[in-house]
Amino acid sequence: MKDTTTNEKLFRYIDRAPLWITISVLVILAGFIGMFVNHSRTGAWFNLSIHYTGGEHLLLKTTEPIEIDGQAIKTIVEEYSSSEPIVQVYANDPTTVAIKLVVKADGATDAELSNSRVENLRDLKEKIGDAYGGYDSATNPMTLEQAHVSGTIGAELIRNTIYALIFGSFLIMLYILMRFGRWQYSVAAIIALLHDVAITLGFAAMTRLEVADSFIAVVLTIIGYSINDTIIIFDRIRENARHFGDKHPLKYLCDLSLNQTLMRSINTSLTTIVMIVALIFLGGENIRPFLLAMCVGMISGAYSSIFIAAPIMLWLSKGQTTGADIESDKIMDAPVVNALEVPDEEEAASTVSRQIDDAMERRSGKRRTQKRRK
Repeated sequence: MKDTTTNEKLFRYIDRAPLWITISVLVILAGFIGMFVNHSRTGAWFNLSIHYTGGEHLLLKTTEPIEIDGQAIKTIVEEYSSSEPIVQVYANDPTTVAIKLVVKADGATDAELSNSRVENLRDLKEKIGDAYGGYDSATNPMTLEQAHVSGTIGAELIRNTIYALIFGSFLIMLYILMRFGRWQYSVAAIIALLHDVAITLGFAAMTRLEVADSFIAVVLTIIGYSINDTIIIFDRIRENARHFGDKHPLKYLCDLSLNQTLMRSINTSLTTIVMIVALIFLGGENIRPFLLAMCVGMISGAYSSIFIAAPIMLWLSKGQTTGADIESDKIMDAPVVNALEVPDEEEAASTVSRQIDDAMERRSGKRRTQKRRK
């Protein structure tokens, strides 16, 4: 393949790095503000599910429909909860309500605590049944789901989740270090991953999305997509350095690589985001928090791979170039060189391959001619 050039100019991603980083910092700060607001109101940074806080989860179905805003039934539930309960009435079925609460229990011993919890739950169901169609122990309200998680198990899940994220980040850093041979690549990739996690957590805090066990799957999926795009970009930077490292500085090679991989990164993320958005509108209520967090994380992952990882890697390199120092302005105005050029050996191999293809086409043409003559 011959070398090709165009008259297009590179978009200067690196020169605009302060803008990209400022946008990320502002979004992350907004997320932290949301966390502090949640903590001041409810005593918790996030809207944690009972898998982490401990408590009761009830899914009840009443005879009469419940107000969509859920305020009336929430007032009933608050009488039996030691903290602010979470009440969600299903919009597509107003007779179904999901309730999460920490049941009041004033007993001294474990047995008394358990008995008090059971009695309060029974009284709660009775009061809800009286308010919506008349209480019936079998049919109103009907218990579709009921689960209890102790606070000890919830704390252990939080601790194990943090350990898993730390251990996974360490392995990713080690892998990138082994693949690229420079610690700047691995540190920049981890910072980009932490950026995505912080934005996703901030979004969950600001919108009061429920952080359940499935939320961990969201974070891990986001990390996988983000690190994949980041490695693709870093790999292109390395390949361009091998081809043009003696001609251009690292800053130019970063811009060149980002311009070459931009559409690939956008298309990869966009195909997934389109399906997630479709499921957000067409899927059920139970998976909507999961999908919203996934959508935000995918967008953040694509953003960090393109606009955050490479500038941080360049900054960590402290301006070290891969070749001769060439003025940035002159480089940016120069024609864009196609980085897919191949060495002479590959060009020779390509020529042989084309010759073989031409010979096969001629042979096929002769066979068709002979068949027509027959």
